[in-house]
Amino acid sequence: MNSWFNQRKTLIIPFLALYAFLVIRTSWVSDDAIITFRSLENFLHGYGLVFNIGERVQTFTHPLWFLIQAGANFFFNIWKTNPFGQGQMYFLNVFMSIAISILMATIFAFKVARSTNGAILGLLIFSLSKAFIDYSTSGLENPLTHLILLLFIFLHLTQKENSQRDIFLLALLASLGGVDRLDTLVFYFPALLVLFWQSPDKGKTFATLGLGFLPLIAWELFSIFYYGFPFPNTAYAKINTGIPAASLITQGINYYMNSLRMDPITLLTIFAVTGVVLINKNNQHRTIIAGVVIYLLYTVNIGGDFMSGRYFSTPLLACTALLATMEFRSSKTYGLALGLVLLIGIAPIFIITERNPAYGVGDDRDHRVFVDEYGISDERIVYTGLGFFERLKKKSAPSTGYARDNWVYLPNQPVRVKVVGPLGMNAMTMGPNFHIIDMNSLADPLMPRMPLYDQNKWRIGHFRHVIPEGYIESIKAGTNLIEDQNVAQYYDKLSHVIKGDLWDWQRIVEIWNLNTGKYDYLVGSAFSSAPPEED
Repeated sequence: MNSWFNQRKTLIIPFLALYAFLVIRTSWVSDDAIITFRSLENFLHGYGLVFNIGERVQTFTHPLWFLIQAGANFFFNIWKTNPFGQGQMYFLNVFMSIAISILMATIFAFKVARSTNGAILGLLIFSLSKAFIDYSTSGLENPLTHLILLLFIFLHLTQKENSQRDIFLLALLASLGGVDRLDTLVFYFPALLVLFWQSPDKGKTFATLGLGFLPLIAWELFSIFYYGFPFPNTAYAKINTGIPAASLITQGINYYMNSLRMDPITLLTIFAVTGVVLINKNNQHRTIIAGVVIYLLYTVNIGGDFMSGRYFSTPLLACTALLATMEFRSSKTYGLALGLVLLIGIAPIFIITERNPAYGVGDDRDHRVFVDEYGISDERIVYTGLGFFERLKKKSAPSTGYARDNWVYLPNQPVRVKVVGPLGMNAMTMGPNFHIIDMNSLADPLMPRMPLYDQNKWRIGHFRHVIPEGYIESIKAGTNLIEDQNVAQYYDKLSHVIKGDLWDWQRIVEIWNLNTGKYDYLVGSAFSSAPPEED
């Protein structure tokens, strides 16, 4: 089989080239990714891993992706005359995303797939999945998540029984996956738990797993010490809402229905492979599918996302990798699978109005036509202006006025506060001397601890928490002017953690108190009649 595969593997190259072409042609950077750019600029200029200078708040959800970008930008900052100019951060993000995505597809085709047929089928699925192509770039962590999970699956399927070396490497990959994005750990845990349970020396295996997880443990300890909290600020803003679970689950189902309508190949592949694996008796495949199923249930439980298909790209990667390791018993079975993939993948372009390339194009283009009634949007099309080829046409990165050499903080100036809606480009445009408050609470430390203005009016991923009276004035004045005495007291405790001396022992005590909910009663009753307008 291997020699036959090697003789025919050149047939894979055109399909790999198709995938690479589509990734490059559709490459883009989302507004959410530009939120990370602001923290990157602050970090690279010595102002800390922060969004607003002087306030330790983690707004990025992907520490590993953040650090990789920081390393690349640090190197190119040394090369003052590099060709990227002031658009360096944008272009590096695009090029790294493309490179990682093509590397992932190459490893998939020539290492993970066990036959030419499996490699070709998998590459076609990747190429025809709108979700997978859209989020093979986007500026977010998805490409890195895909690569790490693929390497984990490959090693898991080829590991030697009871090999402590392989168990360590699997744990290390899972740990890096968690540092890349914490909620993706559910993909890895079932396989690791089974390995631990089946190990004849559980003590040694537990120690090996712990050693592999050191990168994640180290980041979490750093996060608690530096930021005061174990999770990104965005997690608190999106989870601490008080919205009934039934409402979120209903929204999660709507997220599935949006994907099935706009991009049926993605979920149908996930469902089909999951079904086949559950019927078959391959326990290694089943442990991977267990992680996929848990993640899919998690996605429903949190209400999905506002980015159409984004949360399905990683389950699709896992399922397609398993599909590529299965043997097709007859050419007819393979032909049927190939025909269905082509039909289901291509048909939506012609029969789904929103998938037509001409949809929404014109001088009067309104991005709202790409947002459905449940607040789920085709983000790549919404942010066409942030597309790589769009920027090449204009011969520049998205203009912010502040980047690289222009990112200079002036500490002696009065604090200027700006309330914004979308956070990414708005915050970058205003530069480091503005303190940015976004109405969705992603970058603010206090607002996620506040209730929503109205639990009946929200868009998934966009939850408007109360801005306490006097809070904006407090930031401008540098002293606590919040009118509600309970909230003011809470903010004093919070400020000690996010602004105080890192090594102050009382700060460590307050980190413990805040994370164990000692002061939650102070903010539980905060309210306001109506949210403010964007400045």
